[in-house]
Amino acid sequence: MQLSATPTGHLSSKPDRTTPAEPAPGGPMTLSAEADAPAPPRILIVDDDPEVRSLCRDLLEDDGLQCDEAADGIQGVAAARSRPYDLVLLDVDMPGMNGFEVLSRLRENPPDPHLKIIMFSGRATGDELAHMLLNGSDDYLTKPFSIVQLRGRVRAALRRKEAQDRAERAQRRLALSNHQLEQSLLARDSALAHAQRALVLGLAELVAYRDIETGTHLTRVQRYSCCLAAEAARLPAYAGVVNDHFITMLECCAPLHDIGKVGLPDHILLKPGRLDPSERLIMQTHTLIGAETLRKVAGRHGAAIDFLQMAIDVARGHHERWDGKGYPDKLAGEAIPLAARIVALADVYDALRAHRAYKPALPHAAVVQMMTELSDGQFDPRLLELFKGCAHQFDRIYQELPG
Repeated sequence: MQLSATPTGHLSSKPDRTTPAEPAPGGPMTLSAEADAPAPPRILIVDDDPEVRSLCRDLLEDDGLQCDEAADGIQGVAAARSRPYDLVLLDVDMPGMNGFEVLSRLRENPPDPHLKIIMFSGRATGDELAHMLLNGSDDYLTKPFSIVQLRGRVRAALRRKEAQDRAERAQRRLALSNHQLEQSLLARDSALAHAQRALVLGLAELVAYRDIETGTHLTRVQRYSCCLAAEAARLPAYAGVVNDHFITMLECCAPLHDIGKVGLPDHILLKPGRLDPSERLIMQTHTLIGAETLRKVAGRHGAAIDFLQMAIDVARGHHERWDGKGYPDKLAGEAIPLAARIVALADVYDALRAHRAYKPALPHAAVVQMMTELSDGQFDPRLLELFKGCAHQFDRIYQELPG
């Protein structure tokens, strides 16, 4: 039984259009601006049909978005590299350089790491549409499309970009905080150490803006993990591994376990019911997205490598199983990092206690029974035995932090 926790100037346009000559300052525009003078998101429409470009532009500018146009793929690539854009609406069927080639060039050397691309097509097959998504398209529209479809897909893509931009800004703040902490001999016990923990939790809570989870879920998983780690510290098997430093780092890292969910599409992350098999595969990529995000930070800020390596281990490994049937790497036994094994157990406990659209909230006793008797190779046996002895503390934490 598997227990789971759950561009450019205006290149081609109608004669009465005008486009600002200077690039927008401060990088790509987003839905919620940080600057003193908020600016709307900027869209590039790449299509050889002027009527389609005009229709899209009229509709989106009515929604307060800034739009530029490009009449073919070559102009589109040049446009996307000449000024910052948040989203490219890209036709597939264009002469010269078609949409697939434009998509490939923009993804090979992206002008913005979070640039969103929605493809248009009036005759693409199902396999071709899937090929678009596999090769970097964020979404697609089949021509003819409705006004509601265009506006809905554009807004959804811009919301995802805004969430990713927020996460990157928070990541930079986290990196700065870590750098400051490394400069202080007493960082762990100082006010900066408390600021680090608060910043990490704030970073993790960015996911909660989009996910069904709450901030109390993150805090509970943090406290469950520390509780279980403290029990493990008493066992000879973990001597020299689980100490005060390990537990302090785990306290910071545990809330980051699902940080990769910030990169998932809304229709997957916010689906109220159970996911189908293809949706589940997309959901599972949050472990890879989270680990890769943290690995990039570690590559730039090696001074905090111990903390960041544990955070990477937790983000990537908290859905691995002791019997090797988990994901994404199908690690088994002690090949799974210890911190990930601890957070996995804590995360599952909290998920089973929580209400979902497809299941009721379960009482503490039922959850303990399921995890200890029916989990069938999911958890580290030693940790599971420790959990049985301290499960009452998990229940107390849940009662103190409901939600």
